[in-house]
Amino acid sequence: MNASHSPCKVSAFMASHLPDFFKDYGLSFCIDGPQLEYFVYNKKTGSDISCSLTVNFDDDADKINVMTFCPGLFLHSGTRYFSAVCFFMVMQHFANFNKIQHACRICLNTKKAVFDSFYASLKDFDFHLEFLGDKGKDRVDLESCFLSLNMDTSMVVERALVDY
Repeated sequence: MNASHSPCKVSAFMASHLPDFFKDYGLSFCIDGPQLEYFVYNKKTGSDISCSLTVNFDDDADKINVMTFCPGLFLHSGTRYFSAVCFFMVMQHFANFNKIQHACRICLNTKKAVFDSFYASLKDFDFHLEFLGDKGKDRVDLESCFLSLNMDTSMVVERALVDY
């Protein structure tokens, strides 16, 4: 684990932005087989604003796989830093839900530009490039060490899975 990464407490950054996020937005989830799908919704209207937030746990490999993460928050005004808050809360809730009490890995695949502009700047994680995609392709594999803070995530509420 990166020595500069402090997994023991909520960072000052998160502590200052979590209340702002939850003032106007909420998180819900549904169980979809072996994975959880998360939704960001506007508390005032009740409507979903996220595109896709899907996470699963590979117990054999001891890793959390972020299959999709597109919270859609950047499309709304006054949401600077909220995607980071959303990612943090999804990871904390997912770990609590799955009773992950030990250090494990978070793995995902994304565009190099998204790594540079988002994941590399998440101070509560230590994402690094694990694999640079094929030449001509703009995809990279990322990995971070993760330890649940065992924090209250009861504000993330379960909802029924809806088949479309």
